[in-house]
Amino acid sequence: MLFLILFLIILICIILFKLHDYLTFQRGRLSRSYDRTSTTPITKMGPDQFIELSFGTVHYIYHPSSSSSLSLPLNIFVHGYSTPMEMWQYIFPTFVKDNQPCLIYDLYGRGWSDAPYVSMNIDIFVCQLAELLYALNLSYEKYNLFGVSMGGAIIQRFTELYPSRVSKLILCCPAGLNLVKPSKIRMFMISLPIIGPIVFKYVMKHHDDEKERLQWAFPDKEYYEEYKNLFRLGCQQHPGYLRSLFSTLTNFNFESSLKSIEFIAKLNIPILIIWGDNDTLIPVENAYRYHQLYKNSSLTIIPGATHMLLLEHTQQIIDSIRAFFEKYKSN
Repeated sequence: MLFLILFLIILICIILFKLHDYLTFQRGRLSRSYDRTSTTPITKMGPDQFIELSFGTVHYIYHPSSSSSLSLPLNIFVHGYSTPMEMWQYIFPTFVKDNQPCLIYDLYGRGWSDAPYVSMNIDIFVCQLAELLYALNLSYEKYNLFGVSMGGAIIQRFTELYPSRVSKLILCCPAGLNLVKPSKIRMFMISLPIIGPIVFKYVMKHHDDEKERLQWAFPDKEYYEEYKNLFRLGCQQHPGYLRSLFSTLTNFNFESSLKSIEFIAKLNIPILIIWGDNDTLIPVENAYRYHQLYKNSSLTIIPGATHMLLLEHTQQIIDSIRAFFEKYKSN
């Protein structure tokens, strides 16, 4: 009898464990399957490379300058919450063609980087960038840091920790101050054990296409379909993608950059702020607030642009960055 009770308890535990993974998210380190022998490029930005870090394998692309000069700062591009490195796919190649050294990578749980089973807060992403640079052992003295949305908060925190290594900051509609958050009811639902992940997965997989299109300046152009396809493939092919988004939503403080900003503002680091005046996720009022806090910063407001400005207003952004670089070419 005792043996039967023990057997039933073990069986129930196994069922609950499997049911939890099915209803919510798988546990453990999760990887996106990739044939390393394939010659088909993953992205349009160059030779795909992988490196093993403490929390998992990271996908990156590195283009050195053909001038073999290490006096140039290394341009590092950091993407945001949900879209992987392809968010920079129309801007990154421009600076590669300008013969500038460039590095881009997928954050943990996005694109082709592993999803570690850890809390996805700002520290894990800053740690990822710092360890990536250490592991690659690139001999650059300074970095130009490019960050969009959540990536903007990450590079500001990195700058606070490693100020002597940063030459310039390029902040494209960065998180860190105020943004439009999900409703309190939705956040309460998401915070509930088991129910939260179920609700989150359902919401993420059943987007309201009309509401989604409102976040784009030109939803009828190819950029919108490319973005949707990236998200779709992430959900289908990366077992840790939605889990990483959920963990980030519940652990990453998107409005916590003020301490970093106050520290960076005391440094003599050139800063470019780029924003769309029709951004419905992180409203343009934040641009003026950033510009006020970073008193010597440069500000570019793009009329009609939304939070997807990197994909839809590429040339205006490139022109702004080139002018900024020319202004501070001695840095």
